[in-house]
Amino acid sequence: MKLLAIAALTALLVPKADVRFEADGLRVDGALVTGRILELKGAGSSALLASGSSVEALTSSLEIQLTADRTLVLEPGLRVARAEGGYLFTSHRSGTIRFTASEESVAVAGPVLVASTPEGWQIGDRKLGGARLQAGVPGQDDTESNLDKMMKSKEKMQNGGVPKLGNRNVRLYGADPLTSGNASGSVAVRQIGRVSPDGAP
Repeated sequence: MKLLAIAALTALLVPKADVRFEADGLRVDGALVTGRILELKGAGSSALLASGSSVEALTSSLEIQLTADRTLVLEPGLRVARAEGGYLFTSHRSGTIRFTASEESVAVAGPVLVASTPEGWQIGDRKLGGARLQAGVPGQDDTESNLDKMMKSKEKMQNGGVPKLGNRNVRLYGADPLTSGNASGSVAVRQIGRVSPDGAP
């Protein structure tokens, strides 16, 4: 109980990251980043890569102010860059990017262009409402999909699709490997010539 209280107090004392897109670049905790090359930055307790037009969260979710009334929560593994007509989201992994706003979620193949609209967000050809958008990569530890895979594996084993480990016989040698090992037999040992301590015969 004390550990939980300490963790909660620590979270409250850690300064919140201030990251926002501005007309001249990206502001990270008061410092304006304007260059085209990504730089490693620290904001609050988060580490991120930032350039004048893009940002990528490295260690934890990052709250980014896109406009005065629009906020983005960017999870690690994604990069967002300012682009013509909105913001371009890309991922290091191939696959979909998950967007959540106002308790609605969509998964879209990346890279994808996202624009803010009067009603909410335009994500590729999909729409979500709300002023706050969360973007992330679907995790490998997705409980439901892992449970489905485990159940399918169980059914396959019960139906005889996979042989049980106890029934597998592996034979590494065609015959007894010790019977052909004559290299150390008495005849072979007697055929070795005498060698003096200095190596001469």
